[in-house]
Amino acid sequence: MQIVKGSFTLLAKDGPIEPISLQRNSIGFCHCGGELVSRAYFPWMGWAVAAACSDCHRLILLEYGTDWTWRKDTALEEVVDPGDVDTQHPVEVVPVSAVPMEQLQSVFTRAEIRDLLALQEGRPYVRQNVYRARAKFELFERLFRIRIKP
Repeated sequence: MQIVKGSFTLLAKDGPIEPISLQRNSIGFCHCGGELVSRAYFPWMGWAVAAACSDCHRLILLEYGTDWTWRKDTALEEVVDPGDVDTQHPVEVVPVSAVPMEQLQSVFTRAEIRDLLALQEGRPYVRQNVYRARAKFELFERLFRIRIKP
């Protein structure tokens, strides 16, 4: 199963399904122990909720009946909408230590930068700062066309 990055359109076998809500809620826990946060809700075969793990960033589609009884979980693959691909300025994937400090400081706090670097280097870090920083990765990528390697 696939979902379009940004618009959260679900690409089902019977055609694209637009979300009815993009509300974010804590809806459980991932296999890695991280928190699952809802990204989009769909009226599909009952109900379906696209969720992402706050730690490993794994995407999951949770399927429910019309009465919200859980049916199953399915892995989701995030794809880029072909209309959004910028071939003139491709996204560069780099470790946080390779990004100029001025660019990092324009989006992240000092504590977030410090702990992202500590995580990359294997030193102790504050998990909450890394969590907050990861929530800003998409904004950073849109601004600078640089994807930070987690």
